[in-house]
Amino acid sequence: MKLIVPFYIMLQLCYSWPVPVDKVKNEAKLLAQTTIIRIEKHTNQFKVSPNVIISGLELIPDSSSDKALDSLGSVEENLGIFQEILSSLPIDNVDQILADVVNLQTIIRSLAASISCAPLKSRNTDHLENFLKNNSTFRFTIGNVALDRLQKYLLKLIRNLDQLKKC
Repeated sequence: MKLIVPFYIMLQLCYSWPVPVDKVKNEAKLLAQTTIIRIEKHTNQFKVSPNVIISGLELIPDSSSDKALDSLGSVEENLGIFQEILSSLPIDNVDQILADVVNLQTIIRSLAASISCAPLKSRNTDHLENFLKNNSTFRFTIGNVALDRLQKYLLKLIRNLDQLKKC
């Protein structure tokens, strides 16, 4: 049996209006908030002393300063760093958090595209890869530091997303 679909229905299926930027920002905030809750649940199970010192942790974005987020490009890049860390370290039960970070990065890319930002150039991640490889024995500590910083970064993103209007 052959199914024949009228042309006007095909047009409706293939064409859509652009999603308003405010709606995309709200989706980003909601996803960030959901990820924060997931991180809280995860870190409550696996606490690590905040006094542990490992050289190289400066490669993990730290949003502890009062400075607002810089640009959509820097947000996308930092989410990429968190993605790299979470996917490289064999940490249990972070698959959903990793998927949330990937999806949030995609939303930030679409926001950047909506204000005509050029796609981000691929960054050199050799230092981060070497750090993760050389410190694989500290995967739980590094993972928990990364999750803690990701949580703080997402809180800052929620507060500052409406002000991010530059590439």
